[in-house]
Amino acid sequence: MRAKRAALAALLCGSFCTPSAASDAPNLRQTVAETMAQACTLRGLALSRPVNVRPMTAFQDGYTPGIGSVTWEEEYAEQWRSGWCALGIYCTRESTNEAPLSPNAGNRRAGETTAAESPPRFSQPLGLYDADKNTLFVRDADAPAARTTIAHETVHALQYQNYPRLRAIHLWHNRDLAAAANSAIEGDAHIVGWYFDPHRRLYMCSLDARHAAQSHARWWRWTPHGAWAHEGFPHVFGPELALGRLLAGGRAAVDDLVQAPPLSTLQVLRPEQSGGVDFIDLPKTMVGAELASRGCEAGLANTAGALGIWGLLRQHDAANTSAEELPPLVEHWRGDRFLHVACPGERDDELAWLSHWRHASAAQDFAARYDRIASAVAAHGDVLGAPPHATVHENLAIVVTPGLNHAIPELAAAPTRTFRSYDDWLHSGCFPQRKCDEAEAPAPTETATAFACSTIGAPPATFDRWLDSVRIARADEDVAVAEADAIIKAAGDLATFCAVNAANNKDLARACRAAHLGIPFQTQLLKDPNWRGLPHCATQGDVRSWLRALYFADAKNPYSAPSTFAEIYGPALAAAAFAGNRASGLKALASAPPLSTRQIFWPQQDATVDFIHFPPTALAPLNCEATTTNVRGVLSIWNLLLAGDSEAGENEPPALLRQWRGDREAHLRCADAEGWIWAARWADATAASTFAAFYNALPATATEEVGLPRSADVDGEMTWAVPPALTATKAQLQSHLQIRTFGTLADWKREGCFPQDGCN
Repeated sequence: MRAKRAALAALLCGSFCTPSAASDAPNLRQTVAETMAQACTLRGLALSRPVNVRPMTAFQDGYTPGIGSVTWEEEYAEQWRSGWCALGIYCTRESTNEAPLSPNAGNRRAGETTAAESPPRFSQPLGLYDADKNTLFVRDADAPAARTTIAHETVHALQYQNYPRLRAIHLWHNRDLAAAANSAIEGDAHIVGWYFDPHRRLYMCSLDARHAAQSHARWWRWTPHGAWAHEGFPHVFGPELALGRLLAGGRAAVDDLVQAPPLSTLQVLRPEQSGGVDFIDLPKTMVGAELASRGCEAGLANTAGALGIWGLLRQHDAANTSAEELPPLVEHWRGDRFLHVACPGERDDELAWLSHWRHASAAQDFAARYDRIASAVAAHGDVLGAPPHATVHENLAIVVTPGLNHAIPELAAAPTRTFRSYDDWLHSGCFPQRKCDEAEAPAPTETATAFACSTIGAPPATFDRWLDSVRIARADEDVAVAEADAIIKAAGDLATFCAVNAANNKDLARACRAAHLGIPFQTQLLKDPNWRGLPHCATQGDVRSWLRALYFADAKNPYSAPSTFAEIYGPALAAAAFAGNRASGLKALASAPPLSTRQIFWPQQDATVDFIHFPPTALAPLNCEATTTNVRGVLSIWNLLLAGDSEAGENEPPALLRQWRGDREAHLRCADAEGWIWAARWADATAASTFAAFYNALPATATEEVGLPRSADVDGEMTWAVPPALTATKAQLQSHLQIRTFGTLADWKREGCFPQDGCN
C-alpha cells in the first residue's frame, strides 16, 4: 500500500540539510544565474530546459525522519516507520510535523546525536531540487553557503534532465539501492558544490582514497540507526566515489557513474568485490488466512542491505561489531528483503526477513548472531508480538516471528533475480516492482524565474589545477614518511639553537618557532593515513585560513596575536616548503628558517634583514648601560598599531610594514634617568616618515602599555623613539650604531650570531 505523496522522491537535499534562516533573497537572480552557469561548466552538461528558481521559506510541506528529502501522507509515513521499527534497525514515533531541529543540531555532523535526543531532524535544508516541479528552491541566497548550495542543486537538475531514468530509483521500494545509487548522484553534486567552498575543496583533495570508508565513518561518528544511516550514506560516501571516477576518467567517467550507479551499499563500501546483487520478491500472499482473519495486512516491504545489517549488529550486538569497520560477515551479503505485517492490536505485528549470502557458512553465522539479539530487537521496536527466530536453508537465512512460521517454505522459494548493472535492473521493470512506473519525467511548467545554461565551455584552469593537486596527493602518498623522524629531529635541533641564540631577538625567535613547530605538524600529517594528502593539497593561504578560523572562531581577536602566531603561520610556512620540494623542502626549512616575521608575512619580498646593535662602549661615556635589549619586528609593530588604530587591519599587516628592515629596542639605565629607547630602520626616508606619523598619532595608552616613548622622530631611513630624559643618548648611539644585513640563518651563524660575540 502506498499513499500519494506531497512531493516526488527526487526531492534531493543539498549541503546535507544544514539549518538556515529564511530570507527573501534580494540577490537571488544574480547569484543563481552566475552560479548555475559556473556549475554547468564545471559539470560539463547543459540544461535542456530552464529551471524554475524560488526562495524557500519552509521545507515544502514537511519532512519524514528516516526517509529523506521527501514528504509523505501520514498514513504511509507511519507504515514506513513501523516497518523499520519491526526490523529493529530504526525506530521513532515522531510524526512529520513535530518539533524541528534543536538550535545546536546544525553544528553537528550528519548522523551524530547526543545522549538525550534521537537522530537529528534535518527539517530546514539550505536548498533542494524538485524534479517533478523542475524547481530549485534556495532558502537564503545571501548566506555564505548559497553558491555551494545552488551549484549542488543545479547538478541535480542537470542529472535529472540529462538522465531521466534516474527517476526509477524509488526510496520506498529498495532503501539499499536508493542509498547506493544516490551515492553516485550526491557525490557528483557534492564535488561541484564543494568546489565553491575552499575548505571542502581542501578536504576532498586531502582524503586518502585507501582509507575513505574508515575516515568517513569516524568523521560521521557512526550511528546505529540503520534507516538514518541510509539517509546520510550518499552524502558521506558518495563524494569519494564520484571523485575517484573524475580523477581516473574525467567528466565522461562521472557521466557513466551517474547513468550506471551501484546497486547496493556493499558495492560502494567494497567496490573491489565483484558479483551480482540478488533482488527478492516477497509475495504479500504469505500473510495467510489466519493472519488476515485477525485484521493483519502486509505493510512495508523493503531491503536492509549491507548498511542496514551493519547498523542492526552495531546497535544490538555492539560487543562483536566495530563502529568503524564493516563487519567481515556483512561482506558476504548478496541480497535481502523483509516484509512487515501490521496487525490492529498493540505489540502483535509479525515480520518475515529473507537474506541471501554468498555461502552457507555466512548464512549460518548471521542466523546465530541474529538469534542472540532477537529478544533485544523485539524489545527495541516494541511492535512485534514475539521475538523472531532465524533458520538456515543452504545459503539463505530466514527470520520470522511465530505467526509467519507457515511461510518459511514460501520464503525459501521466493522469486529472486540477480542483477549486475543498473541497466539490467531497469530492463527488468525494476524487479520486484512490476514496472518502472515513474521513469519518465512529467512536463514541467516554466515561470518568469526560470534559469538556463545552454552553452558549456572548458572547465576553469583553477579546477584543472585542483584536480592535478588531488592526483599528486594520491600518487605520492608515502613521500617524506621514511624521513619523518630525521626531519622532526632537525626541527628539534633548530628549536634548541634558536632558544639560546635568539634570546634577545623576539622577532627572530618567533620566526624560528614558527618553523620548528610547522615542520613536525606537516610531517605528522604525512604519517597519518587519514591526512597524508593534506600537505600536497594545502597552499600556504589555505592553511593560514584554516588555522585562523580554528584559533579565532569568535572573530574578536586580531589574527596577529603573538601567542598564536607560530601555531597559525608555522604550518603554513611548512606547507609552502613542502609544496616547493617535498621532504627536501622541509629539511631545508629546518636548516634555513626565516630571520624575521616579515619574511613569513611576505615570503616573496626581499629576504634580507638588518640586525642593529647598540654597542656597550658607546653608552659607557654617558655612564649608561643597556639592561635589556630586544627586536620588536613586524608582528609586534602590527599589534602596536592595532592597539591604537582599529583600521590597521586584522587579516594582514598594513602594507607600510613591508618597508620594515630591522629594529632594536633597549632599556637604558643611566646615572640620573632610565627608560626604553627604540630605533627602527625602514626601506627609505619616506617609509620612515610615514611610520613616524602613524606612531605619533597613536593614543598615549598604546605606547604606555608596552613602555615605549610617547613620540618618534626621523633621521633618514631611521625612526627613533627616545624619552626626553634620555635625549642625550640619541646622538651618541647614532654615531656608534652598528648594522649588519643578513639573508639567511647560515649567513647569520657565520657572523657569530651578531650582535652576540659568537653562536652558542
